[in-house]
Amino acid sequence: MTQLDVLFKLAGLGVVVAFISMVLKQAGREELGTLVTVVGLVIALLLAVNVISELFGSLKSVFSLY
Repeated sequence: MTQLDVLFKLAGLGVVVAFISMVLKQAGREELGTLVTVVGLVIALLLAVNVISELFGSLKSVFSLY
């Protein structure tokens, strides 16, 4: 998975979460909208952790570190 793919996934996730959260808040379900936002944030952080892990793996191989 390239960094550009991750960027597009994060952007899409942000749009979907914002839309769902907005719809739920308009329907009077603010607490559920907040929960959707938190779950979206956790998913985004998991995607970012994978990219950072790949970055450290690349740095380790470039500099021949253990």
